[in-house]
Amino acid sequence: MKKKKTILAALVLLLVVAVGGAIAYFTDTDTKTNTFTIGNVDISLTEDGWEALADANNNDIPDVAEDMMPGESVTKDPTINNLSTKNPAYVFAKVEVPCTTIVAPATTSEELFTYTTNAGWTELSSAAVACTSGGTATHVYYYGTGGTLTALAKAANASTPTPTSNPVFSSVTLRSTLKGNEGLTGNKNIVVTGYGIQTEGLTSTAPADVWGNF
Repeated sequence: MKKKKTILAALVLLLVVAVGGAIAYFTDTDTKTNTFTIGNVDISLTEDGWEALADANNNDIPDVAEDMMPGESVTKDPTINNLSTKNPAYVFAKVEVPCTTIVAPATTSEELFTYTTNAGWTELSSAAVACTSGGTATHVYYYGTGGTLTALAKAANASTPTPTSNPVFSSVTLRSTLKGNEGLTGNKNIVVTGYGIQTEGLTSTAPADVWGNF
């Protein structure tokens, strides 16, 4: 009897070992792939009025901007457009105006051209740089009023940009107090540069703070 019990115990142990060797574990994995698209800021600066002016000499200088006389005005209408279909943008315009030396009644350095900004644009006075002798004066304008930036909406589609409601200004005028002995020779350039920045994720939307990102 003892021998039978020993054999039976051995068979049970063998069975346990056999079953144990066949044990498997349930496992599972799961992966999620998150897809992101990257937005962009894409602006352009156009001057439709200026471009439409006659240029008989084909020298990229409209006829009315050649040989200007003091007090004469010419159309110049820099407009910033948002070409991005993904993001709205805050926009700025930097205007660099050539200066000239005025010799009477006192010798001073003054801006050679004047203009009036249109509604919707405000000068950022903290970014202004006054005339240097024979150099340029710099003005920075933000699209907005009262210390608040106005977002320029994203474009509806790739072929229809969203323009600012008004050009920065519509015309420029040559100073009317000029004299022949004030050294006005050669071409004089007004340089307008447009800037755009995303509206989301900025730590501050105060115009001066946003301009500081450029």
